[in-house]
Amino acid sequence: MRTSIGSERDWGNRTLAVVLLVVLAIGFVVWWTLIRSSGDSGSTAATSRGAIAVSRGGLETIARLGHPIYWAGPKAGVTYELTQTPDGRVYVRYLPAGTRVGSPDTFLTVATYPLAGAYAITRRVASQQGSVKVPVGDGGVAFYHRRLPTNVYVAYPASNYQIEVFDPSPAQARGLVSGGSIGQVPAAASSPTVAKTAAVAVTPTTLAKLAAKLGRPVYWAGKEPGKTYELTQTPDGRIYVRYLPAGVAVGAARPYLTIGTYPVPNAYAVTKAAAGKPGSVVVNVPGGIAFYAKSRPTSVYMAYPGVDEQIEVYDPSATVARSAVAGRSVSAVP
Repeated sequence: MRTSIGSERDWGNRTLAVVLLVVLAIGFVVWWTLIRSSGDSGSTAATSRGAIAVSRGGLETIARLGHPIYWAGPKAGVTYELTQTPDGRVYVRYLPAGTRVGSPDTFLTVATYPLAGAYAITRRVASQQGSVKVPVGDGGVAFYHRRLPTNVYVAYPASNYQIEVFDPSPAQARGLVSGGSIGQVPAAASSPTVAKTAAVAVTPTTLAKLAAKLGRPVYWAGKEPGKTYELTQTPDGRIYVRYLPAGVAVGAARPYLTIGTYPVPNAYAVTKAAAGKPGSVVVNVPGGIAFYAKSRPTSVYMAYPGVDEQIEVYDPSATVARSAVAGRSVSAVP
């Protein structure tokens, strides 16, 4: 579906022209002239990497691994549909129960656009003829165009991201923005800092029994003579196996090689999507997908098709973490 808010002539031949971009069958506005003037010479084409269904935990994991992702908060009875584009745009669509991923129907969608100087650009357009400002907290600016009231654009000071909130109901779109419902997906805590239950020393047999009891795989880096296998778990189902050198007490604060197993529905698709983000570096792993973020090379994330578990391989040495993955030493406890 394509919508239009008029030509450059309708805007009084202003230099700030608006070009419409169709993504997920929703008419999303891209301020191409503004983006070019701010120094972005890239293409405006937003070729989708393919929509996938993700859980709230999956969104939090992706938010931790890449740039901020905005949404309208958690909602019961919906599927979160995630779509990304090669230029870093991210779309979170709220699908009602029973709606298939990729449906051409229109639903609440929150888009996050990387845009240098987003606040200044959005504020400038918000002051143009035809724009209607929407109140928003935290010092932000928000507006919609009278000819496209279903799409509200938001930006905050010192942020290089513009947010677009679309809803088939203009009142709903405005209400979500003015009511403070739009915010960043909270980033899931990483393994070195996440709150855990009490750590215990275990044997490979204990780990195998735990996997059998839980009915899900537990990953590790294999047997290492002279090391103590330290097991910790979190209330949300995350499992950590840490390799302690001889003489190091269980629960020691210093970081060591740690393999985390995280229950993430559709983990392969979620991890593949994160691996395709700018700033991610893919690590070759047979039969699966693995990557690390350039900003945090000490953690490598892995997943395999058909397995709803994401694996994090952490080591204080980025080289050791990558070697553990590339060397195929990380696997499910037999």
